[in-house]
Amino acid sequence: MKLKNIGKVLALSVAGFMLHSCLDFDVTGAEFNSTTKNEKKVVRQGKVDSINYKVSITEDQYNKLYAKVETNLKTALGGVYAIRGGKNGAPPVSHAYQYLSTFYQDAFAQYGVIPHVNYPYSGINIVSSTAIDQKAYGGAYGQLQMATKAMVPLLNMEEVDSLPEVKATYLLFFDYACLESVDNYGPMPYQDIKTNKQEHPFTYDDVETIYNSIEANIDTIVKCYEYYEANRPAWYKTLMQQQLAANTKCNTYAQGSYPDLGILKRFANSLKLRMAMHIVKVNPDKAKKWAEEAVASGVIEQEDQEIGFITAVTGNGNPMIELWNSWSDMRLGAGYEQVLRAFNHPFLEMLFEKNSRIANVKDDSKSLEAGTKVCGILAGAHVGQEQGSSSNPYNGFSQLNQKAMGNAPLYLMKLSEVCFLRAEGAVRGWNMGGSAQQFYEQGIREANVLDRTQQHRKLRKMYENAVDDYLKIESATPFTYVDPTGNDADRVSEITVGVKWNESDDREVKLEKIITQKYIAGFPNSLEAWTDLRRTGYPRLFNILNMADGDGSLVQGGMVHRLPFPGSSDAATLKEINETGLKALGGADKQATRLWWDVNKPNF
Repeated sequence: MKLKNIGKVLALSVAGFMLHSCLDFDVTGAEFNSTTKNEKKVVRQGKVDSINYKVSITEDQYNKLYAKVETNLKTALGGVYAIRGGKNGAPPVSHAYQYLSTFYQDAFAQYGVIPHVNYPYSGINIVSSTAIDQKAYGGAYGQLQMATKAMVPLLNMEEVDSLPEVKATYLLFFDYACLESVDNYGPMPYQDIKTNKQEHPFTYDDVETIYNSIEANIDTIVKCYEYYEANRPAWYKTLMQQQLAANTKCNTYAQGSYPDLGILKRFANSLKLRMAMHIVKVNPDKAKKWAEEAVASGVIEQEDQEIGFITAVTGNGNPMIELWNSWSDMRLGAGYEQVLRAFNHPFLEMLFEKNSRIANVKDDSKSLEAGTKVCGILAGAHVGQEQGSSSNPYNGFSQLNQKAMGNAPLYLMKLSEVCFLRAEGAVRGWNMGGSAQQFYEQGIREANVLDRTQQHRKLRKMYENAVDDYLKIESATPFTYVDPTGNDADRVSEITVGVKWNESDDREVKLEKIITQKYIAGFPNSLEAWTDLRRTGYPRLFNILNMADGDGSLVQGGMVHRLPFPGSSDAATLKEINETGLKALGGADKQATRLWWDVNKPNF
């Protein structure tokens, strides 16, 4: 990892929960500064959860209000970018994306494995997929801090109360960022951060409270967008759609202006549908209610409603290419390879390159010569020390296909995910507006992770041509993973279900099919894949090796259920974690502690 400004990144990672405690926002939100005894800035704390979406203003009043919020609005764009690895107000970049996702989420989902231990430019050492390095594991929370630093001042401005669609939109992105952080770590000072609190003590809200608060926000946000569509004059809509598009840049088709704000409404409802499925085992009645409300109100149903970052809009390519291919900081995971091989999925050859030479440490005659096949590293394997060196055989495992993935979007909400959520809901007997088979098959057809614009039409066509036959697969192809390095024993895949939908299958088999195909389609969104693994146990991946490398709470054959609270030497923050954080968590600050929605009970 070649980081010139590693100190800034590490400060965000290690300080984690400290950032909001120790720093003051400027009243404009354009910058923040340390406070001293002799210097205290006035910080507004607004009623962020309240949106007066019926407020009426003239065009002249709109222009005056916009002039006052414009600086904060432009700053808030950096917060939206930070959700997928943006930094310093810029679109997603490699090192920030790495701290957000690559170090831990990707490994827990078994999408990828770091092929080396030593990071010579940063001093990070991660000996295996479950091992905690104090310099790295707070990275996802560091990205949340960047996101909230950029958005919270705008949400608390007096002027934004008269621009309700602006407030609704950034509250939606704020809540999205917080939900992802909660699903990583658990409790956080959600309400204190949202309302721009600046001083200790901060109170950690439990996961259930945060979920309920976000869902309540979504209901208000949706009402705001509905009122906008029915009641706002044409001049207002034109300006609002242009300005929100320019300062979110996350609709994969909108360049310059949203066609309407119905796209954001569908994004909000799709997030609510995702949340409903997360809580299905801890509160099935509420899950059903949320899911049916979301679908009835309108979720993402076609490609041009997807939310994510693409090169054509942001100007930046996919940061994964630099991480995987240039820096040699990630290789394909054997877990993802296993699932793709079970169905001879076209992604195997489309998204990944064949190996470089992989030396077998026990018998050189069994070494895997370059260009033999696409192959992944077992999660938890004790890889070599060196980064990028041919002396480390793990560097020879499969990289990304740069042509295919270089401009692949970084999705926040993809159509295929929404389809699979609706398929699961239908299997559970919920009213999802169609049958489980209908949504399941649509999810597979819409699974393509590549850039959906015309310039990648040829690659897309390869996938589309394969889908009809793919949907007919009756059972998985038996697969035995053989470690080409010779360090670890063979692994036999336990995936037996096919792809073809059979209405006569019991609900458990249907669920396994849905989640397995959702896992394939979800790449590289490893947090959702890991969440599904925690709540359903699917897909049936290889057990992670060397679980003892974790924090002592993990058992062989189990999985990581959360990341511990980021480490901090700040006494006040540690006190808050001990006094309210652990109570809100309801267990030890360990990797094996389950979050509120992650209950150990059958799927049905």
